[in-house]
Amino acid sequence: MMTASTSIDRARAAFRERFGAEPTHLGMAPGRVELLGNHTDHNNGLVLAAAIDRSTVVTGRPTRGEESWIYSEAFDDLYGLPLHEEVNDPPGAWGRYLRGVVKAFTDRIGPLQSAFEATIAGDVPLGAGLSSSASLEGAFALFLLDAGVFPEGQGGTADALDDQARMALAQTLREAENQTVGVASGLLDFVCTLLGKRDHALMLDCFSLEFERLSLGDPSPAIVVCDTKTSRRLADGMYNQRREECDRIVRYFREHPPASSRSDPPQEPPPVASLRDITLADLNAYRDRLDPVGYRRARHVLTENDRVRQGAEALRRGDLTTLGRLMSASHASSRDDFENSSPALNTLIELAEAAPGFLGGKLCGAGWAGCTVNLVRSDQADAFAASVREAYARRTGTIAEVHVCQAADGARAIPLIG
Repeated sequence: MMTASTSIDRARAAFRERFGAEPTHLGMAPGRVELLGNHTDHNNGLVLAAAIDRSTVVTGRPTRGEESWIYSEAFDDLYGLPLHEEVNDPPGAWGRYLRGVVKAFTDRIGPLQSAFEATIAGDVPLGAGLSSSASLEGAFALFLLDAGVFPEGQGGTADALDDQARMALAQTLREAENQTVGVASGLLDFVCTLLGKRDHALMLDCFSLEFERLSLGDPSPAIVVCDTKTSRRLADGMYNQRREECDRIVRYFREHPPASSRSDPPQEPPPVASLRDITLADLNAYRDRLDPVGYRRARHVLTENDRVRQGAEALRRGDLTTLGRLMSASHASSRDDFENSSPALNTLIELAEAAPGFLGGKLCGAGWAGCTVNLVRSDQADAFAASVREAYARRTGTIAEVHVCQAADGARAIPLIG
């Protein structure tokens, strides 16, 4: 198992080898798992998630010149980013995530005033639903802030970011991914990677942006991530398709406001801007008039919001058994109503249910492939991992990667000089 220190050492060693000098600044940001709240964030809903102890590290130094250079260990590739010219990245280029962060910062606080050299290393599995992209963007953003490459007095420093500033940065990073990368991601990934806390889950209201850190207990359970070794590239476009299917229901209720049962006497219903403005009773009352596919998608989102509320209450009273049960119910809803599971994901959940220490589990991230996330009693995590790995190999002939994780702190900058 890799650790944060291992990733830091690898990033620094790669910098010395690539650029022949010592780096002066370092940003790192964790991946994340969503415990409850699958596909609720882009519907202004509720999410319960946790940062995990798998991180991306960006380390480097400011330089003179007109072009920045960033080396990725994972892709064994060097990406150039001119200071004063537009870059036209080919489709799928990993560097567009970095360009998006720079553009978003430029739009908000002004252009970079200095070029830089940097290297990237980490241990967040790519394309597995653990938000490796938000981890990269968060680490890169903190590196840029810490390196002082913005106009004097602009951008601040990474160590001065309080919770309010981190929430604002999360919104900036979402803008970067939405506009430059072209992925219509919600806010969850960026909030979790920036605001996570060790041994805590984070409940986020994606409409009000209010959040609460909730203890996972002492000892906290293991968060075991099981990778199907299948790629979400097989389901390109499905994420945006699900957003459109949810939006169809929103458009219907916007054009046909439901007779409100929320007040007595009934009043004019509030405008419908997202699924958050529709109750499950409204949805069921109008079921016969709705697109049946959109109805199932919306039913998943609305029941998932309820599961988040129940999960948060369970954590407040230290009830991990109930949280685990809700996670398993979430997977069933994703599988049947949102239809973003897969045979491989379903197999991993089935095998997990029979493994030692299992409390609950579900698909992780966008779905369709990638990983499951499982809540497991900490003293049985290794036995759980061995059981699932062996059973999955027997069932499918594929060796699943199993990562025994813990809830971790959010992104930070680490001083390398001074």
